[in-house]
Amino acid sequence: MPNTEVDDAFAALSSDAERGLLLSGPELRRQAGKRHNRGLAVTLSAVAVIAVAASGAGWSLANSSNRETALPPAENSSPSFSPPPQPSSSAPPSSSPSLSEPPSSAPPPASAPPTAEGPPLPKSIPAKALLTKADSRSDNFARLDEARGVPEFCSKAKFPSRDQKGVSASVQLGYRKAGTPAEYIPDDLIYDTVTVFRGQGAQDYLGDLRRAVQACPSTKDAEFDSLGSLGLGDESLMIKRSFTATDGEGNPVDNGSKTVTFIAAVRIDDAVTLVESVGYENLGSEQAEIEKVAKVAAGRLDDWR
Repeated sequence: MPNTEVDDAFAALSSDAERGLLLSGPELRRQAGKRHNRGLAVTLSAVAVIAVAASGAGWSLANSSNRETALPPAENSSPSFSPPPQPSSSAPPSSSPSLSEPPSSAPPPASAPPTAEGPPLPKSIPAKALLTKADSRSDNFARLDEARGVPEFCSKAKFPSRDQKGVSASVQLGYRKAGTPAEYIPDDLIYDTVTVFRGQGAQDYLGDLRRAVQACPSTKDAEFDSLGSLGLGDESLMIKRSFTATDGEGNPVDNGSKTVTFIAAVRIDDAVTLVESVGYENLGSEQAEIEKVAKVAAGRLDDWR
């Protein structure tokens, strides 16, 4: 292009700029800088707003989390999701021992049977465990070769305790009361039998005697009546036995009189001393005297066993 034409074009442009149709170069740079500054300010403002919003959201979430922690746990209808209750300081300790606690050494229940065994079963019954000749106050005294069995009641009386019998011995004595002259006949004939049982046999034997009285209150030959405890040993029993009186030759007396004898049993631990009076000839026994003899017999057994 010729230089004249170029000069004419620049002149036209300059004329347009002066009329406000076009901005001059310096003005264009100034306004462009202002637009750049405004854009940067808007961008920074937006970033600040986003940062504040994000911070506020985080604070809100944190506060929401804190509020949920502070609130008590909501009740849940399903027990499987509920945490187990923690025992308080006043609550009783759990029955399951912890790792730091030794297992309980509490004794077994009182309802458990005792494990302690009684004295060992002796080979025989010594003389000191029985009534003696001195107790009889007469020369009519002897130790029997074989121990006597259970007293006779009736066929309904059962003594299963005999199966637990260990060792036994009996003595017979013609008993004189204190004050009876030596030349007189004895006042009574008494047998004393001491038996040591296995296991619970001694207790069972006293129970068998009680049941025998109940089963045989009256028989063809005798009547039986329980007089209760003598208050001796671990337990005791007094039985009254009466039958039709007889004369000196053994014939029944028709006047309705009765001859009375007694059975006294005293248990001490696993042993029983049985005092049985049968009367001397056709004479009966006195209850007070048999009670005295039973007390002596219980003392003999207690000293030994």
